[in-house]
Amino acid sequence: MMTLLEFNALSLYDKANAVWHGTFLADRKEKGMVIQLYSLAGFYVEVFYDQRDNKIIDLRSFTSTQKLFPYLAQIKFI
Repeated sequence: MMTLLEFNALSLYDKANAVWHGTFLADRKEKGMVIQLYSLAGFYVEVFYDQRDNKIIDLRSFTSTQKLFPYLAQIKFI
């Protein structure tokens, strides 16, 4: 099991590989990018994906549940 600190020390390529072992939770769109949220053991990772260039721009990890609000705001209740 990888810790947040270990994840942050990885290269962008290795971070992307690690994320695929996590659990996909949600996605959202912002400023022309798709941002996908994954859960890894004990932390979350956002994958910033540029659809036009078909390229991962950034991966950001965090533990704060406050950073989940942009995803929760998209939930539509019946």
